This record gives sequence, C-alpha cells and structure tokens, in this order.
Amino acid sequence: MFRWIPITNYHIWQLQKIAKALSILTVTVFIIGNIICAFCKDRVVATDEWYELKDGFPLFTDSDRYIKILQSYPHNPGVKINFHTMRQGESFWDVARRNRISMETLIAANPFLTTLTASEGTTIVVPHEDGVLMACDSITDPWRMSKKLEEHREVSGEYLPHFFEIFSLDDIRFVFFKKAVPVIVNDSLEKLYSVRRTFRKPVRGFYTSLYGDRVDPIFHGMRFHNGIDINARYGTPIRPVRKGIVNFCGWRDGYGYTIMIQHDEGYESLYGHCSKILVEKGDMVETSTVIGRIGSTGRSTGPHLHFTLYHHGKVINPILFVW
Repeated sequence: MFRWIPITNYHIWQLQKIAKALSILTVTVFIIGNIICAFCKDRVVATDEWYELKDGFPLFTDSDRYIKILQSYPHNPGVKINFHTMRQGESFWDVARRNRISMETLIAANPFLTTLTASEGTTIVVPHEDGVLMACDSITDPWRMSKKLEEHREVSGEYLPHFFEIFSLDDIRFVFFKKAVPVIVNDSLEKLYSVRRTFRKPVRGFYTSLYGDRVDPIFHGMRFHNGIDINARYGTPIRPVRKGIVNFCGWRDGYGYTIMIQHDEGYESLYGHCSKILVEKGDMVETSTVIGRIGSTGRSTGPHLHFTLYHHGKVINPILFVW
C-alpha cells in the first residue's frame, strides 16, 4: 500500500532520533513533575498509631486525626460528606434520620466509634448517601473490599496515584461503595454488629420516638419509653424482626392490638398499635411473614408501630438491633 513512499536509512535514523528525544523528554517531564509535586503538594499523611489493621484494612482509632484528614482531603473521596458535632441529647439515629442515611453508613464513615451511645461534642462524618466510606493504605484495598461485600460494588473516588504523584504517594486514600453495608467494623462494635445482622426492621419508616425517657405525647409528663416508634402509613405490612413462634396476639392496655413473638437465644419482640393481626398464637413465623398491619389502636396519637425488644424477660434498647 505504501510502496510508493521512499523509506531510506536516513528516514529510519531520523525517526529513531525523534523517538529517543521524545523518550528523554517524557522521562525528564516525569521526573521534574514528580519533584515539583513532592515539594509543592501536601501529602495525605497518616502514621500507624492513628489506625489499626483488621483483615488488612485500616480502621482509624484516632478520631481527631481522622476528621482532620477528611476536612483537608485534596482528592475526591467518592461521595460528598459533611461534618456534624453531636449536641446534648442527640443520638446517632437522629443524625442518620435527618440526613436520610442508614446507621450502617454512619458506622462505616466513622470507624473510630466504639459505642453507639453518642457523647456531646463528638464530631462525626456524615455522607450524603448510603454506602461504605473506606480508608485505603494500598491500591489493592478497593479491589479486595469489593470481593468481600455481599454484592460486588463498583468503587468510586480517586484512589489511584496520578502521573506526577509517584514520588509523593499519600499514606491514605478514601473510596466509597454506593449502597453497600460494612462487613468489617472495629472490635468494640464487632459483637453488637454481628448480632444486629441477624435482625431486620419490622417495617419501613422513620423513628419518631426512641428508647428512654421522653415527654409523653398524651399525658405530657416525663415517662420512660420502653421501645421505639416507627412512623408508617396506615395498613403497612408488619414483619417479624427474626423468625420465631407467636406467643401472644390480642388486645393489651396501652398497646392496642398487639403481637408478641418468642425468638431463639432468649429474645422476645412486641409489636403494638396494630390495625389488624394476621397470625394466631402458636404460629411459626419467618422474617418474610406478614404478621399484622400498621394502625393506631390503644393509646396512640396516629398510625405507627410501637416495637419493644426483650432479652430473657428484660427490656433492652431495640435501636441497637433494628437500625
């Protein structure tokens, strides 16, 4: 096809000179550019004392360092984030509800949390959407984590070094897996998190009242609330938080139409203010079974589910199990 183009040794020699010159220029630009970036661009620095490794993944234990790194982080972490300082009487669930994200998202974004009881003045990271915000100290971490997630998730965020960053590699980069839930948490939350994964929410909706002392909506005095209230539309299906056997269904003072289910390991759950009961005492139920529907029976100010959880007969905070 190109036989008519005369190619001589001189042309080949010239092409070799050009290729050599381009190679030298590329290497020179690469070296000079990396040297300039090394002196002019701040690295993301993190020492081993600031985090611990679990299954080879870094989990920050120093909250102050973690927050400062993210506040000045020069790359795209894969998701927009805000920073929130906890106020007196405010819970992590309040923050999650206001920002329309899950507790799993909040836990993943704040790996330094050792308890889910919030302390006034604690600053936390709040992503704009559900998913796992994760720190990486190796370019293989995102790939390894995607294999660990229940559904392989595509990673977002600038975690690969650019052409001029080879001499000034960051100690830590951040990535985000959209709509994923964390599979690795710190040792302090491990047991609680493992138990929580065997439970599910009884109904979709927002928490309107949490466990603990509150102003009673009917009597207006301070009273202890032994469960959580989940707001949902009238008639919304209610499902068990865990498989078990129905040990009570009927009317209970204050709770209206109520269902109680006995579960393994000494757990028992109560579902109050139902409009309809769709099971009978002695029925075996799964988490997919519709046991009743949202109502406003008993002492109630509107359609919602009152959910209480017992362990060996003692009332426990259900929010720790049904985020």
